[in-house]
Amino acid sequence: MLLTGFSLGCLAVIFVIVLRDFWHLPVAKVFLALLISASAYLLRDTVNPEMRWLTGDIMTLLPALFWLLCQLAFSRKPKLISIWSALAIYSFVAPAVTRPFGAHEASDSLLHILGVQIPQFSEYALIIHGLWILLANWKDDLIASRRQLRGALIIILGVVGLWVTISMNTGHGSSVALPFVTSIASLMTAYLLLKGRQGVLLGSQKKLSPLTPVIEVSAEAIAQQKQKDELKKHVAILERVMDEEKFYRTEKLTLGMLSQEIGLPDYKTRALINQTFKYRNFNDYVNQLRIEEASDRLITEQEEPIQNIALDVGYRTLSSFNRAFKEILDQTPTEFRQSKS
Repeated sequence: MLLTGFSLGCLAVIFVIVLRDFWHLPVAKVFLALLISASAYLLRDTVNPEMRWLTGDIMTLLPALFWLLCQLAFSRKPKLISIWSALAIYSFVAPAVTRPFGAHEASDSLLHILGVQIPQFSEYALIIHGLWILLANWKDDLIASRRQLRGALIIILGVVGLWVTISMNTGHGSSVALPFVTSIASLMTAYLLLKGRQGVLLGSQKKLSPLTPVIEVSAEAIAQQKQKDELKKHVAILERVMDEEKFYRTEKLTLGMLSQEIGLPDYKTRALINQTFKYRNFNDYVNQLRIEEASDRLITEQEEPIQNIALDVGYRTLSSFNRAFKEILDQTPTEFRQSKS
């Protein structure tokens, strides 16, 4: 009971931090719902038996919320309408709908399969797919420190969520071990949120502390001007290499190759693309430049095969070109060319 109370206290602290600093972000709202689901799990044995159906329904939201959190935090273009979305909804709706009809007791019935067994497998699949989203999109975020903090945060949530889900579905799990693990995970999560408040949940909450030293206006102005001059120089170099020399046409172009070409460390190139040109990841930046050239050539070079244009601007295959083109312009290259004829 002591560990359960401590865990709930940690979750309450995290809830207040996120509510205060990140409430305006969709991903933060999902995270808050995840905390409520975890709290329901901790309270499952303390509520009135007649009300345990409510904590049970809230608990089953946990895998779906974790999957949605991974989508919003890491996926370059979250796919909220997909088979996975349907599976997420099914994982918590089916148990809630079938519970009044005795699905949990009728172990050999079709109702039990539809309302209990399939949702349980769905929960495992959602957590594993959420972790896969994290791995597949790991390098997309151009800010390395934010990427590492978010990665650590979601891995902690994923591992604990998987453990909790297995415990809920199988009934195995020590009444001491699980609250202990939840307590440790809560403390680590609170630490990451406090350490990475500048964007760990894709937010930017920069605030001046009342204890921040006052900097002389002249010194601050000089430093700012120096930063602006350096930024302009780097922007000019990048634009020359990418816009004038068409370096984006390089096949299998990576951030490291571009950094070497413009003579900047990788982290500075990341920051330059992210902060100056407002691209969240390197692939978006390169695809935008490639598709801009390709769309112009599709209009001005009507007889040129689409595949030739795709290869010229840097794509290895026609399928990858078609996919990138449709993501940016909502049309296939063929549809675009026909609409401009």
